[in-house]
Amino acid sequence: MLSPQPVGSLEHLTSRSLFAPVGVPVHVNLPIHDGDVPLHDHDFFEIAVVIGGVGVHRTIHGEAAIAAGDVFILHPGQWHAYERTRQLKLCNCLLGIELLTHEIGWTRTDPLLGPLLPNRLAGPDRVTLNAGQGVMSLHLEAPALADLMRELDVLRQTLLQGDPVQARAEVIGRVLLVLTQLSRAYAANPATRAERSREADSNVVAAIEAMAERLDHDWGLVELAKRLQLNRSYLVRLFKRHTGQSPMAWLARQRAEKAAVLLLTTDKAIAAIGREVGWHDPNYFARRFRAAFGISARQYRNQLPCPALVKTADAWIQW
Repeated sequence: MLSPQPVGSLEHLTSRSLFAPVGVPVHVNLPIHDGDVPLHDHDFFEIAVVIGGVGVHRTIHGEAAIAAGDVFILHPGQWHAYERTRQLKLCNCLLGIELLTHEIGWTRTDPLLGPLLPNRLAGPDRVTLNAGQGVMSLHLEAPALADLMRELDVLRQTLLQGDPVQARAEVIGRVLLVLTQLSRAYAANPATRAERSREADSNVVAAIEAMAERLDHDWGLVELAKRLQLNRSYLVRLFKRHTGQSPMAWLARQRAEKAAVLLLTTDKAIAAIGREVGWHDPNYFARRFRAAFGISARQYRNQLPCPALVKTADAWIQW
């Protein structure tokens, strides 16, 4: 049975406690929630499909009402919470990092499937540092939701009834069908078409990885361009083409999102958090954080009404 592990005021769910030691690291369950589900993150990839009921979904960007047809895709390390739920019925499809790096590793560079998946993964023993903390959200109309649930139901039954070793090929195939349906829904959204049309560029990936690994470093365009052996103006154009923003704008957003996580999950002083993400001047940190989230860092820290609560494992993953 799954046991959440506390990390500050954030609960951390681990794949080691969830997936079977043999077979494919995939799990599908059907929890029903009433009330609040504590703030938590996990070291696996999660697809959460809302089947019925109502509630509020809290992520780093605040809270939003949810209902049947909503789908949330969370990369390893991202956190969320469900609040004020009433008979909130979910279908959770959980994929281990090993699956995304080995058996279906190619999907992360696939033109259709890649946009849903993390392009950076650390390993099952630690949470990866994400390019961002935003949770991907989709909404499926009733026919598309029914199609997706049929695939998830078959996948769940295969996991429950099949031999974990002999069913490997079928499980992987079913996972790919689920991801394909979600990818088509994502691609059908006009707002995502421009992003989906961008091809991966190794220089942009290298720049993102360098800045993400050392958010507290005093990055500048001159140093970044020299590191990649590119012209500074060309780097800016290349980065904007593939991410929609300049390298320094991207860095500012990541710093603000990392600061937001630290505000909610630690009791560190606000100025110390600013220094940890690379904004050493408290006034500058205050301005940049407000620009990113619309409120001060102190207001952001005080807004969370749902701290991590002591609950049974069944409140997290209901079998």
